Amino acid sequence: MGSGFRAPLICMLATLTIAAILPRSSALSQAKLPHRAAGARSVVPSTVLRSARPTTSTGGSVNGGAASGRRSRRAFDEGKPSFPGWKREEIDRLTGWAVSDESNRPIICEYEPDAFWLWTKWRGTVLRLVLAPVLISAISSGMLDALVHYLSSSDWPMLAVPPAEDPIVMQLQGVNKLYGYELTLCTFILTFFTAEAYKHWRNIYFTTRAIQGRINDICLLVTIGAERGDCDEVGCGNEAEFDGIVQGATTGYSEAGAKLVDKCTRMVKLSHTFFWSATPTCSNGVGDEGLEDGDHAPDVDMRHDPESIQQKAIGPLLLSPEGLQELVSVGQLTKEERSALLNSGLDPSQYCYILLQWVGLHVMNGLRTGAMTGGNGLEENVLRQITSLRAEYFTIGDNTAGRMPLAYVQLVQVLVDSLCILAPFAIYPELGTLSIPATALLTLFFKGLLELSKSFLDPFGNEGYPGQNIRVDVLVSELNFGASSRWVNAGESFPYNEFYY
Repeated sequence: MGSGFRAPLICMLATLTIAAILPRSSALSQAKLPHRAAGARSVVPSTVLRSARPTTSTGGSVNGGAASGRRSRRAFDEGKPSFPGWKREEIDRLTGWAVSDESNRPIICEYEPDAFWLWTKWRGTVLRLVLAPVLISAISSGMLDALVHYLSSSDWPMLAVPPAEDPIVMQLQGVNKLYGYELTLCTFILTFFTAEAYKHWRNIYFTTRAIQGRINDICLLVTIGAERGDCDEVGCGNEAEFDGIVQGATTGYSEAGAKLVDKCTRMVKLSHTFFWSATPTCSNGVGDEGLEDGDHAPDVDMRHDPESIQQKAIGPLLLSPEGLQELVSVGQLTKEERSALLNSGLDPSQYCYILLQWVGLHVMNGLRTGAMTGGNGLEENVLRQITSLRAEYFTIGDNTAGRMPLAYVQLVQVLVDSLCILAPFAIYPELGTLSIPATALLTLFFKGLLELSKSFLDPFGNEGYPGQNIRVDVLVSELNFGASSRWVNAGESFPYNEFYY
């Protein structure tokens, strides 16, 4: 074939390669997050949680009543999600999610250090993320090899290195020089990009653990400071049959102390549940359908559009008047507390902070009435932990909103994509047919690091990266056990003869 046709054909192959290897645009590449209202300090889009905010008439009826007419009813209906999650069984499911104290999976996808075990894994690995680009890169290299053999006037064995004096190979040598410069730059930048992305993931993970830690500190301090009651062989406080103290009995809480402990631990636990309900996450046991580790479990499509994410969000249903009523029925809220939340005038995303403030008020009131002992020192410590917990709540939203600037992510994406596109043309003059597996390996490593970095920047799976997700349902169930059982039971089991000296 004439030399006049070679350049157009090679340009056509390059165009096809670019079109095939460039990834589909994702939410992460745009580096956009739901906008937060000024001063709201909420990581939840208003469109997601607006449906949970009650619309009451003048007469106070949530359903509108005769006085409110069709207008209030229409306003209330506009706030309801139009998906099957609004059914009764979904409310029951989310209530069970909120009160569960047993986790059914690890907090993150775990691994075994055995090399063979690691080589055989598929789910949650880079191999799954970049399989398509690797195959496309190998196919492009194969097409280039066949095209060069077809257009070249020289002849050489299939696995041999192409002759350097061949005109087509000489033209590709220039691409090889450009590739060398870009390879150095891309390696340097991608390395730091991956490190920064992993740093973001670690910051989010340890913040979720710090939230648990502050709540456990609050529960520990409240149970330590709660007023103690007298005990006999029957029980403690009001359950005791006589005033005498039996040697070896435990010193449980007094009636007032027990009520304070129950109220404070219940509210701070529910504050944690409400926070994660209001935070956009797909790794919450609902959006990811409780995805299990291992390749045996069925796959779950995690690449959601905004409408699908809204439909699988927990907040609009659990924090709605109906959801709060269900929490009342299972003993997690009182009717008065539900009414106070709904009449607070704040969005449901702020309910977790309301409960935090109530905990502080109950502690100070308990110190005033004698239901808690410890004086100013205990009060200061409890309030410090509450404010620290508030700060950790805000840190989740702040870190997520400022995870990475758009320009940085775009630059890395362009660098890696252009490097993978140039790879078949740049490597071919030196390797010939062997450039096919070499190009596939380079694509695996560079595209793999880029996609791994993106998954680190998506710790809750909102943009379709399930591999490195932090599982919110595990955080909730772990904290529910600690707040409801660990510290409360520990405070009730202090031996009498170790208490009264």
